[in-house]
Amino acid sequence: MKKTILILSRKRLDNVLIDTIKLLKKDYNIVVIADKTNISRYQKIESITVIPALEREDTYNKSVEKIQQDIKNIEKKLGLNCYEFNINYLLYRKFVSRYGVTQTHKEMNEHIPQQVYFYYNFFLKIIKEYNVDYVFCETLDLIDSIVLKKMAERALIKKMFERGILSIGGELRLSIASGQRRRIARIELILKNNNISEESKLWASTIISKYKVKRQISKYDEYYVKISGLLPNYSLKKILNKFKRMTQGDSPIPALIKLKNRLMSAKYFSRNLPKDKIISYFLQLTPEATMCSQAPEYANQEHMLEQIAIHGKFGYTLAIKEHPICYGNRPPSFYKELALLPNVVLLPPSYPTRDLILKSEAVVVATGTTAGLEAIATGKPLICLGHPYFDICENNININKPQEVWDVLDKLTFNKTAQLNFIAALHQATYEHPQFGSPEEFEQGEGIGEVMAKALDDEIELYEAGALK
Repeated sequence: MKKTILILSRKRLDNVLIDTIKLLKKDYNIVVIADKTNISRYQKIESITVIPALEREDTYNKSVEKIQQDIKNIEKKLGLNCYEFNINYLLYRKFVSRYGVTQTHKEMNEHIPQQVYFYYNFFLKIIKEYNVDYVFCETLDLIDSIVLKKMAERALIKKMFERGILSIGGELRLSIASGQRRRIARIELILKNNNISEESKLWASTIISKYKVKRQISKYDEYYVKISGLLPNYSLKKILNKFKRMTQGDSPIPALIKLKNRLMSAKYFSRNLPKDKIISYFLQLTPEATMCSQAPEYANQEHMLEQIAIHGKFGYTLAIKEHPICYGNRPPSFYKELALLPNVVLLPPSYPTRDLILKSEAVVVATGTTAGLEAIATGKPLICLGHPYFDICENNININKPQEVWDVLDKLTFNKTAQLNFIAALHQATYEHPQFGSPEEFEQGEGIGEVMAKALDDEIELYEAGALK
């Protein structure tokens, strides 16, 4: 009997999902939930079921007083408190308000209880009617995806998957991740069983050798390097697209505030590292689901970094490098307050990542995938706060509080065999992803559907065989 996959569409990912579905439908029953902006595209695919998504505005039209007991019951059944279902956008709105987008997600955040109620009942009906086994979505960020994740944890469905993309060795790799921390279960399985192929070991050895010479970045990484200067180096096409959106009603205010923030923040950055020992941290994009949804306790990165610094050891400096995309999102006060700390140095997004990692005693991460993988490949130990999927590498040490960074410094080691095995397992558990040089190219989805269909099919096969749980 065919297994059933429920797929949550997303307009920016439609090209990829449509190509994926066309390949999967031979072996699976496919149910797609799509909204009015993209439903017609999915309805053209034969032999699948397409269900209109709940219109968010319709979920607002319910008195909370009439459903308060239902909401309490849902909290108990799914094991998550009502407002936690929308942590990502509760925090998202807070952060975007710093650069002028004050109304973003206002209505959605004010009607979280109603949305939880409607989405739970909506999905429960679909799961029962179509015997849904698995769910696939882009990422865990919206209320609908979080409801489904909790349903999977409560065994109402077998598993919920999300797409993962990582960059290592100048390559992009696609993974199937699951859970709030986006764990890649296949890496853990391969390492646990010591079932690493010679091909993957050779690939890992080649990657490690390359990192000894220079930093290895993909074409997509290069795109972000170009926009990391004081004045962002956007393409003419991107500038024209922005003007087009402005003529359609987009406000220029956020862009102007971001530019002002860059200009006023520049004075707090330095390109000179002190002679002290260095502990480095690469600021993550905020707002973004990687922080706001997966590790909300660290989304206020200024507080986390302050806690590391004020508990610091003599002879160490905390070096903080800004994220190229986020430069301008943060107000100047963010950098000013961190710069007041004598054992902190702030580095601009254009500062060479490889130079900082090589000069560091360790790299601290919350969920920062790119920085974490580069540290492992370069040969530097990691101190992990947010339990990212790569914390299973033996060269990582987990801590629970920012100030514990200093408690584990004497325990830091680097095992080259563990480095090789982890990178080899990562290669074996992931798939070569087509290269692309900009977000626009990625959304065109050329060649990605075939890779995603293969990855998802392989993952489901392992779950069906009982190899993964």
